[in-house]
Amino acid sequence: MLTNQKQFLYRLYFVASILVVLALGIGYRIFDIQFLEGEKYRTIAKEKTIKNFIITPKRGNIYSDDGSLLASSTTNYDVYFDAVTVTNKNFNKYINPLSEALSIRFNKPLSFFKQSLIDAKKSNKRYHPIVRNISINTLNHIKKMPLFKMGGIKGGVIIEKKNFREYPLDKIAERTVGYERINEKNIYVGVGLEHAYGDLLRGKNGSQLMQKISNGKWKPLANPNQREPKPGLDIMTTINVGLQDITHHTLLAQLEKFEADHGSVVVMETKTGAIKAISNLGRTSEGKYYEKLNYAVGESHEPGSTFKLMAMIAALEDNIVDSSTIIDTKEGIISFYGSKVRDSKKGGYGKITAKEVFKFSSNTGIVDIITRGYSKNPEKFSDRLYNMGLNNTLNLSIKGEGIPIIPHPKDKNWSGLSLPWMAYGYGVSLTPLQTLSFYNAIANDGELLKPVFLNKKNSNNKKNVVNKVVLNPSICSKETLSEVKLMMESVVNEKGGTAYNIKSDEFKIAGKTGTCQVDYNKDNVQYISTFVGYFPADSPKYSCIVVIHKPNKSKGYYGNIVAAPVFKRIAEKLYSITPKLKSKILEEDLIKKTTNKVQLKITNKRNKIENLKGKNFHDVLPMLENLGFNVEHKGKGLIIKKFTIVKNSINKKIVIELS
Repeated sequence: MLTNQKQFLYRLYFVASILVVLALGIGYRIFDIQFLEGEKYRTIAKEKTIKNFIITPKRGNIYSDDGSLLASSTTNYDVYFDAVTVTNKNFNKYINPLSEALSIRFNKPLSFFKQSLIDAKKSNKRYHPIVRNISINTLNHIKKMPLFKMGGIKGGVIIEKKNFREYPLDKIAERTVGYERINEKNIYVGVGLEHAYGDLLRGKNGSQLMQKISNGKWKPLANPNQREPKPGLDIMTTINVGLQDITHHTLLAQLEKFEADHGSVVVMETKTGAIKAISNLGRTSEGKYYEKLNYAVGESHEPGSTFKLMAMIAALEDNIVDSSTIIDTKEGIISFYGSKVRDSKKGGYGKITAKEVFKFSSNTGIVDIITRGYSKNPEKFSDRLYNMGLNNTLNLSIKGEGIPIIPHPKDKNWSGLSLPWMAYGYGVSLTPLQTLSFYNAIANDGELLKPVFLNKKNSNNKKNVVNKVVLNPSICSKETLSEVKLMMESVVNEKGGTAYNIKSDEFKIAGKTGTCQVDYNKDNVQYISTFVGYFPADSPKYSCIVVIHKPNKSKGYYGNIVAAPVFKRIAEKLYSITPKLKSKILEEDLIKKTTNKVQLKITNKRNKIENLKGKNFHDVLPMLENLGFNVEHKGKGLIIKKFTIVKNSINKKIVIELS
């Protein structure tokens, strides 16, 4: 019996000892938390309930060239009520006048707001919604209402600011205007103008001290060190809203008509490189079109016949041909290492001039010119293209530019087919914007410009100005420029030209068609249809490129049928809506007619000079200079324009066009 009692006491002591040890441990822990490490845990608790939040600034607006909005930031506000921080005395004093003010402002019964506030107070709600999505004007009225004018603590008012990005053009130019966001790595990513000029548009973040309250909500606190966000800057682009709308809908109509996969159109201002309109439309699986990707900037592809301009310039610069050189296209087929180059015209074009090779877009003709001129030294051809700058990107402000490909004999994959294939636009690769920039250089007297999207305001006259960026001051000689300009004009304005179907009676267009095979190593060959050029040809104002991928072949696929009509419609629209452009063309046309009349006027038979058409320029030049004429010429070869010159004509300066 005594033994059992002892065992019981031992066990009792053991349990009591454990309890004492636990009590001492708990006591020590309380002492440690309260005194030794109290400050540490108080800081942790505070950090979990009070912390600084980043306040994003209002993003800058994006404007078109005439001040129309392309993208804007709209700020809305939500207002909540913290019933806990408001004393009962203040609540009871101001409940009626506050409810009345809210009723008048938001056109709801006084009882609605009063009961809502009473319920919030009874339930001690800390984030009770009052009104959402209001403007800054309405918010300012609320801040002056009874109770709320006492602020966030005494008045219980909580204000949440929300920024929204709006795009007034909706889906038009959506990819060009673009977007910007922050990814999971806290890095800005995006496309288009929004991302290209993000550094200007973003502004600088601010900070706001916030307190965590019920339901995971955070309430702003007063903080003397609070940093207000700095709004982003507005930018004015070169995009013209009216022209953008025309470009979008004209391209859309043609894509739908030919059931094409996708397409792009770019309109550039000749003298500045300013992009006035850019449209990129791709097809969904349901057959609808939208701004899917920025094909004009990023899609590098074989250009096909539009590259004949680059090849022809090289041949002219290296004196391989001139406009009047006769080229034998034979029967429209030539072979290289078992591969055939064919003309679109069955049987070929026979013997034609180099100018006609361009005008008819003869594949065999241009290949014959390039292979005869460069087969022994193909490096010379590639180097000539490199000197023009065709191997370089345009270094655009918009990200994602495609990389040009211009093969060179030093490349590992160079073969015997490379040179002839390059001559008519295969094996090389350019984006639509790179091709357009080169053609624009022809219109701009040889000066290659970087395409620009941003306008700047002139501080003196407050007008928009474009700071043009010159990439190459002269892609070729003035003589070559004159020759290829006439070639490009013949494509549209002379019978037999591949784009004669878009000849305009109101102004002259110069350009080049392109019909390029894609997937040509597969059974189902597809095509890229292109037209690129400028207008008015006599005094270029705009350059434009139209590229349409994979049209329904049963409806048409040649560049003059699919792409060229888009160019003409845009040009005609621009002509009709631009008074200055129209009047300038009419004025120049009048001057030309008047000048011709003066030059053709016969004062007497002795002073009349015979018709010069077909004469060699160098044979007649001494005679004209001896008569006192200041003579300029365009091109090389024979005189092609029929006119008679009079010694006593009023205008002593004459310009002679050569073949």
